[in-house]
Amino acid sequence: MARFDRTIPPGGEGKITLQVRTKGYQGKLHKRVRVFSNDPNHPQVTIGLRGIIWVPIHVNPRYVRLGGVENEDIEKVVSLRGEKKEPLIAKLASVSIPDKVEVKLEETEKGRAYQLKVKNKVKEEARYRGRLRLTTNYPEKPEIVIQITGDIKARLEVRPKILSFGRISQERLRQLNNDSRVMTRSVTVLLNKGNDLKIERVELEKSLFRVSTRQIQPGRMAQILVEPLLEKLKKGANQDRLKIYTNQKGGEVLEVPIRFDLL
Repeated sequence: MARFDRTIPPGGEGKITLQVRTKGYQGKLHKRVRVFSNDPNHPQVTIGLRGIIWVPIHVNPRYVRLGGVENEDIEKVVSLRGEKKEPLIAKLASVSIPDKVEVKLEETEKGRAYQLKVKNKVKEEARYRGRLRLTTNYPEKPEIVIQITGDIKARLEVRPKILSFGRISQERLRQLNNDSRVMTRSVTVLLNKGNDLKIERVELEKSLFRVSTRQIQPGRMAQILVEPLLEKLKKGANQDRLKIYTNQKGGEVLEVPIRFDLL
């Protein structure tokens, strides 16, 4: 936030007052402010601000993000340090998602420092959000809330899980000159761990579409191009199912529903 004198007389002085909101910050702070004026020699001036934001308890990092592949050991460590002379006493009060994460609080330096270990418990593909709450003996910071996000990917995944061409009118198809290539969509198969992915073959249950496969990253990523056969589509909901056969154990067959609504 800034307040400043908009007009300065020749040979006079003006004031610029800068205010920094420090909520959510800790440790070193660096900010820059650009000042624009009608001075032909210095139309723009940069003012730098530096400071150290003191907090009674330093938390690093302030958020926990758990990301990885299913069946991996995924853990993050948060360090807490008391910045007052008074010894710090921290206790774990609650965890909103105990079925998703395991949390341990350990004192690493008597009365001064703690380590908070947050470990993923989910064994399959999942996304989740939650938070944990700590209580302390510092009146300036009696409670610490740490947000947790989890993004656990499948070892082998397909994107999207449902392929929709949307709702297309017959008039719109005529405007596209009935060129089905314009309507082509893609399905991506991604191996998040390893580099030996092979697409053995692809099939359609009803053959309402034409498919082709291409490698994007050999052994890691492949793309299935799906092109509608317009002459086979009927008015209303046209549904098919794409089956992708791979060499991956546990993911030998991936299925993607396909939908094309013709109005």
